[in-house]
Amino acid sequence: MTTAKPLPRFIWCIFDGLRRDMITADIAPNLRKFIDAGSDFPSSRCVFPSVTRVNATAMACGAAPGVTGVVANQLFDPKIFSDKLMHTGQHDDILAAEQAYDGRFVDAPSLGDMLAGHGLKMAVVSTGSAGTTHLLNPRAAALGSVVLCVSDWRASKPADYAAAVLERFGPIPPKATPNAARIRLQTDMILDAVLPEVAPDVLVVWFSDPDSTYHYCGIGSPESIAAIRNADAQFGRILAHRDAAPDAGHCQVIVCSDHGLVTARERIEVKPRMREAGIRIGSSFVDGNALAGSAGYYGALRMRPGDEAQLRAAAQWLLEQPWCGPVFTPGGNGLLGGIPGTLDRALLAIEHERVPELYYVMAADDRPDRWGRPGSCYYNSSEVPEGGATHGGLHLIEMNNLVAMGGSAFRSRYASPWPASHTDIVPTILRQLGITPPASVTGRVLGEALAAGSAEPPPPQTIRCVSESPGRRQQLDLWRVGSSTYIDRGWVEPA
Repeated sequence: MTTAKPLPRFIWCIFDGLRRDMITADIAPNLRKFIDAGSDFPSSRCVFPSVTRVNATAMACGAAPGVTGVVANQLFDPKIFSDKLMHTGQHDDILAAEQAYDGRFVDAPSLGDMLAGHGLKMAVVSTGSAGTTHLLNPRAAALGSVVLCVSDWRASKPADYAAAVLERFGPIPPKATPNAARIRLQTDMILDAVLPEVAPDVLVVWFSDPDSTYHYCGIGSPESIAAIRNADAQFGRILAHRDAAPDAGHCQVIVCSDHGLVTARERIEVKPRMREAGIRIGSSFVDGNALAGSAGYYGALRMRPGDEAQLRAAAQWLLEQPWCGPVFTPGGNGLLGGIPGTLDRALLAIEHERVPELYYVMAADDRPDRWGRPGSCYYNSSEVPEGGATHGGLHLIEMNNLVAMGGSAFRSRYASPWPASHTDIVPTILRQLGITPPASVTGRVLGEALAAGSAEPPPPQTIRCVSESPGRRQQLDLWRVGSSTYIDRGWVEPA
């Protein structure tokens, strides 16, 4: 007689890009029921920029981007590539980054490191990109931890176990919108291989939908509804497996999303316009470029040493553009940036040795899309069609991510009135496991939601940061709870 292996202490399911307003009883019945029955955090916020790999790393480490060192989805870092941008989603680019930083591209310890230090195991099963999957447990190979990446099997490890799983469950179906077949296969691997064979103490599940379907088909489109319904059904299978086990009460479940999305309304090609204005910008410092980096819906621009005049020219040019939202520069006083009219980059909790000098986001508003879903913006992407969806900015819908918890460790039918973030999940897990978090963790324990000895945090402080330039006022709202700071939203309005 085979003895069933125990369930994980925690199952953590992440729904890439899921907007809170689409978690309804009709579209996502399993999630809706789970959230309503457990502890919900309606005022949760992601970190800036509101993009996947920055947020995946932040949640994995329980820390702000300035601590993890992953400060953009694409960035120019001459230590990695001298002639092009580094793309954190690509397998080969991630390998190059790890080589450049001696295996410490992610500067902070992740949950996988913390658990391994106490003899506990973590497994990751993902349909996200190779980079996203890697960043959820960046030192998994050295730790001997299981990571399965359905979107790019090269990122799966250990090699022998990954090969055996692929032989049993393959071939992997092609990517699609919605990504239904891959996400069903992912769940099969979890239920029929990883849980019974690996028996992790913590299982992390990353569902690639609805993000990719939002991007190409739009928010509220029939395809996006189908994507959410499929991901919700797979979550329901995992819940049913947990509930049928004799040790179901031993297993806590956490759900979250990394960010929200808004509709891509009008495309602006930023770099060509900057060059027309005489600003020397590119994807690297070759050919005399003074600025290098990504210039999409959000921009992250690095300055060649000694070219402060071009940085100032770029910031001032951005402040004059009707499509541009808040602009952030360093060297300020903690509120106003070093360049007049900008806000201080330090407000973004992103200060790190490889942080670009200038960040901006394009303007966004509450205008609805053709399906009536609010939120739209200017954008810059050759991959996302007009009417599709994007993220990376500071609109409330992008920043307001999902965080909810259920199980015997958490209060039932509770909605926290406090700000929170997915960076708070790691310290909350560690509290339940009796592990002291390292000093790198910037998130807080969500003590108000704990069933045993719940503890209310201090009252939140609200901070409004304002800078003005001719014709415009840009604002950033922050919350502070104890030592934890959350970015609420940012926007621009006429002065």
